[in-house]
Amino acid sequence: MKTSKLFISFSDIKGVTLVSGKEYSLDTSDIIIYSIYLPSFIEFKSNLSQFLNSPELKKAKRFYKEIDRDRFIIYRSILKLILGAYTKSDIKNIHLDYDFNKKPYLASHPWLHFNISHSEDYAAIAVSHKKVGLDIEFLSKDFKFTNLLPDIFDDHERLLIQNADDKKTTFYTLWTRKEAFVKALGKGIDEDFKYIPCTDGQHNLEFKLVKNTQNWQVYSFDFAEQYLGAVSYEGLPTTSDNLLLYMIPDSMENLLEMTQKRNY
Repeated sequence: MKTSKLFISFSDIKGVTLVSGKEYSLDTSDIIIYSIYLPSFIEFKSNLSQFLNSPELKKAKRFYKEIDRDRFIIYRSILKLILGAYTKSDIKNIHLDYDFNKKPYLASHPWLHFNISHSEDYAAIAVSHKKVGLDIEFLSKDFKFTNLLPDIFDDHERLLIQNADDKKTTFYTLWTRKEAFVKALGKGIDEDFKYIPCTDGQHNLEFKLVKNTQNWQVYSFDFAEQYLGAVSYEGLPTTSDNLLLYMIPDSMENLLEMTQKRNY
């Protein structure tokens, strides 16, 4: 029987402000996450919308609420700026393609893997040479998750949540891990989601569950105040991976510097 391994743990990754002038390059061990505080970029939405193509602008208009339209414009344009910086490409040449599960990728630069997640006031973007999945969640006080437990967690996981001192944090910790992992796999939330491991330690994965034989890692981390994150990527922790969290500076000057990185 084909099996692979999944290692799950916590990371003490700390966010630092992105230094102006940093060259956008990736080593094979790099997993870089960018944090975007969306309200800080609202005033730049008109400037940022120039980086979106016609289908993206049409998609933005389909959002019913203005706040959702604004958030989409911000995180999609910054995603394209980041991808342009890493590929040394003009932003107008950054076109996202989608696989059968609607996971975006760059057909023009298949070596660059990326994933995006957004929740309330934050968005996050992960880039790597490795297949990567990312999920961030706001720890909502009003979200009633109890009725969902039987559908998305197995018996052991449900008991962990029900017996936890902080049930809400435990729920979001386990949920973000599952979500990040299936995004890394390129799977949607399907009937197998309930059986995706999400507890600390090393797990053996059957091929029929994940449909590949690669090994994987998942790390939980504190993303921001009242936000939890999880990132998943290929490989096991036998080598020293460089897991970094950068906060995108909230100025158009810093954002536009990304467009100049293609000249390096």
